[in-house]
Formats: sequence, structure tokens, C-alpha cells
Amino acid sequence: NNKARDLNEKGIELSRNGNYKEGNVAFLRALELEPNNPTTLSNLGLNKYFEDDYDNSIKYFQESYKLSDSTYHIAAVNLAMSYFYIEEYDKGIEITNYVIEHAVNKNTLSSAYVNRALNHIGKNNCKEAKTDIIYIYKNYRDVENIEYHIKDLAEKMKNCVQQRV
Repeated sequence: NNKARDLNEKGIELSRNGNYKEGNVAFLRALELEPNNPTTLSNLGLNKYFEDDYDNSIKYFQESYKLSDSTYHIAAVNLAMSYFYIEEYDKGIEITNYVIEHAVNKNTLSSAYVNRALNHIGKNNCKEAKTDIIYIYKNYRDVENIEYHIKDLAEKMKNCVQQRV
């Protein structure tokens, strides 16, 4: 549907400019025309994430991923990011494990490893997080913005305290 696509694009542009409320309106109007569009649902989830509305971001990411038959992996990666912020680290690790096993796109895989490491840090699985960070560094250095993520993860690792069993 061209009108739904145009509304989705408008929502993206508004959101890039920080106008999440208007972006949400555009995404919701697009969903009225195409209620099962995984991309639009994921974009709405990302807006909710940027608004710190993690419960709704999770709802939209889950719906996007479900409607795509678990093939729209970027929704799952963003879902893991939202799980981190509500401290549901096991769920974040589980969904990124699935993406890592099934995705082929290098950008998606790098994001999955970043978000898995993030959730490992949240859970104080320091050894696993460090393994992911090293893997990211060795395999994804050419991915856009990865240096930022590596530095961010390394900074967060300073607060990671592995629990001894």
C-alpha cells in the first residue's frame, strides 16, 4: 500500500528529527491501512523505546517479530535492547541467541551480539559479555557505529561483577 508506505516514511523522518509524538501518529495511521506490517510495527516500537516507554516498545517489537514469522530480526534485536532496560536480561539473551543462530545480515548480527553482551552485563555474566565484546571487536569492526558500541560496552563492563557459584 503506497499510502501506508508514505506514512511509514513520514513517521521515520519525523522521528529522526526527534518528533516522536508526530512520528507515532504517522505510524499508527500507516497501521490502520496495513495492520500487519512488521516494519511499521517495529518503527513504532523504536519510537516507544526512545520515549522510554519500554512496555509498549516490547509489545510492538514482539508483534512485529511474530508477524514476520521470526524473520524480521532487527525487531528482535531491538526487543533485546528493551528487555535490558526493564532488567529482563534472560529474555534479552534468549532472543539474541535466536537471532545469532538464524540471521545472516552482518549489521543485524553485530547488533545482536552488542545487545546480548549488554544483557550479559546487566545479569553480571561478565565472562560471557567479555567473550561477546571480543567477538564483536574481531568480526564487526567495519560495521557502522560499532566502535561506539564497543566503547560503551567496555565502559559498562567496569561495573560488571561476576557472581561466584
